[in-house]
Amino acid sequence: MYKKRWIGDLLRNSLDVVPVVVLTGARQTGKTTLLKNEEPFKNWHYINLDDLDTLSLIKRSPLDLLSAFDKIVIDEVQKAPEILPLVKNLVDSNKNRRFVLSGSANLLLLKEVTETLAGRSLYFPLLPFARQEWEGQNIPQWFLNLLEGIPPENLESPKISPVSYLFRGFMPRVLEISRDSQASLWWEGYVKTYLERDLRDFSHISYLGDFKKLLEVLAINTSSTLNESRISENLGMSQSTVHRYINLLEASFIYWKLRPFYTRKTKQIVKSPKGYFVDPGLTSYLSGYSSPSSIPEDFKGKLFENMIFLHLQIMASIIRGNLYFFRRRGKGGTREVDFVLEKERKIVALEAKINDKIRYEDCKGLISFLEEFPETSLGLLIYTGDKVEKITQKVYAIPWDLLC
Repeated sequence: MYKKRWIGDLLRNSLDVVPVVVLTGARQTGKTTLLKNEEPFKNWHYINLDDLDTLSLIKRSPLDLLSAFDKIVIDEVQKAPEILPLVKNLVDSNKNRRFVLSGSANLLLLKEVTETLAGRSLYFPLLPFARQEWEGQNIPQWFLNLLEGIPPENLESPKISPVSYLFRGFMPRVLEISRDSQASLWWEGYVKTYLERDLRDFSHISYLGDFKKLLEVLAINTSSTLNESRISENLGMSQSTVHRYINLLEASFIYWKLRPFYTRKTKQIVKSPKGYFVDPGLTSYLSGYSSPSSIPEDFKGKLFENMIFLHLQIMASIIRGNLYFFRRRGKGGTREVDFVLEKERKIVALEAKINDKIRYEDCKGLISFLEEFPETSLGLLIYTGDKVEKITQKVYAIPWDLLC
């Protein structure tokens, strides 16, 4: 049974704005399933470039295939980027034509897309499921209200343990699997089939053993500042190779770099980002854990932050906002906030802690951030307790299962 995706309405509404919608994301997040089941895309002509015969045909006679229909979905379009100028010409010559381009590589990083379809396309990443999305619930309205300064009050938590989700993750197939041991096997196949094969095809990886070691190091250091020179030294790899491999993971939506928040936008580019894998289940598997009980307590905190990152990134993509982290060094020490959500100059600061009890220590970063940026709408401590609590006038603690 098809489970509706929150991003569906956004994709549909985009067709009134641009003739080309680009849907991308990591393998197995459900792009093809969405396009084959959501209105109106399920009724469009579907072209799958994963099929070798179709790929060969479109390379030989692209005009014959693309001019025969006004509404077309092209899946795995990154395998034939040379057809993009033709897509441009077709939508320019007929204002009623619409295309959805889907693929597992970050199409915005392909020169052909950024140059050829500029002004004609909108771009959306499809991430793994949010937990509530999988269960058929709507986007939490209380979360959408945060940017307007409306506090999260009168909410009830179902009190769910996050540990199984930290181990298994939120990919559609994993959520269908009943046993943790099967989930671990699925991730093993995912890494071998999609990561190692696809990325090897996508770019020349000189030695697969080095690439696997890099994956493990990135997983172990999830939710931490990304230091490519240190990784290079620890693995005995050149920094240029480490940089290329990480960019390859990022282009495939496997790994995400979270930029720091500053009021001067240029600093977001030059300062070191934090790194997260797309799914905490993938992070857990690459870190070597074979069951939820095998994950040590200190690493659960990193996985918890990785899980919150995923869900905040889902929300940010739907509301067309931006997600950052905050870190500032000063005479009083380092001040940090895990996440800063920004949209149209409205800001919400969020901290993720895998604690059942609210501790003032966990709120200090939020309180300090609000003092420095008083225009911030609200601060939110996301924790593993079961009550919504008001900490200060603009800082609230909220159970994780109300967000995820």
